[in-house]
Amino acid sequence: MTQNIRDIFEQNTLLIEQLDKAVICFRRQLNDKALSMVANSFDQIKHAVEAIIEDREYFNLVSTDSVLEMLTAILEAQKNRDYILLTDLLELQLISFLCGVQELIISKEEIVFDEDKYQDNIAVLIKKGIGFSELILEPINTAQLLKSGYRVEFTSSGRMTLAAENEGAKFYFHTNSKVKEEAYLLADYWSREEKLSYTLYGIGMGYHISELHELAPKAKIKIYEADLNVIMLACAFTDIKKLFEDDSVTLVYDPEFTKLKEELLNMPSEDMIYIHYPSYQNIRKKEGRKLLETYIPWSKTIEFC
Repeated sequence: MTQNIRDIFEQNTLLIEQLDKAVICFRRQLNDKALSMVANSFDQIKHAVEAIIEDREYFNLVSTDSVLEMLTAILEAQKNRDYILLTDLLELQLISFLCGVQELIISKEEIVFDEDKYQDNIAVLIKKGIGFSELILEPINTAQLLKSGYRVEFTSSGRMTLAAENEGAKFYFHTNSKVKEEAYLLADYWSREEKLSYTLYGIGMGYHISELHELAPKAKIKIYEADLNVIMLACAFTDIKKLFEDDSVTLVYDPEFTKLKEELLNMPSEDMIYIHYPSYQNIRKKEGRKLLETYIPWSKTIEFC
């Protein structure tokens, strides 16, 4: 992947995430907040479109006229304060266009494993996490992980998602589409303005944690995770160290669920644990599932659906 294509890909990833949040705000009639997001994105939109048009040979499916027509319609809707139409244009045209560009790049390029980034992420977890040892500084064995049923894939928005297999069932930890939008919706559902601390089970690739931290920057967030493979894959294919550089966010590696059990025993009755359901699906120990199943009672019901 050339540096130019990499820049387009990474900038589009961030742009899609910003526009997704703007769409959510428009749908909730938080128009001032949404307009601010769109305004802050205009330079990025302009740069992205110019870069894509300039590299016509690579992006041979992109029509310059159709792109300019789309941008004109967006500006016209904003000028007319037609926020319903503006939202539709952002969601159905601009974001779809950017996702199409991402998918085109993904189809032409390979997933690149950055060993240096992986080691940097691991080093932060060893320093600031709980339950880690320097053993995880050893190189990641991706071939063995694939044999065990784990795999990483690009989403259409440019981020990575994770899939695993447990008890013969295959499942994803995050959507294959707009992964940060999904994470934001979950974090927004969990977040409470008055809460000063959150206890969670399940790190996945860390997207829902990142969004919760953004929504509640002053709150303490403690995440428990029993699967070291998931943690290592998150370190290999995301910039997860940025999340844990903040002292208010802590990851606890707890393969035997002893620390989590103690946490739950001492948890005030008015408090609760927030569970990332795909991470719950991934629990390999019966004791761990039994410990958490009372906090998601509907999980037993859907097993028979």
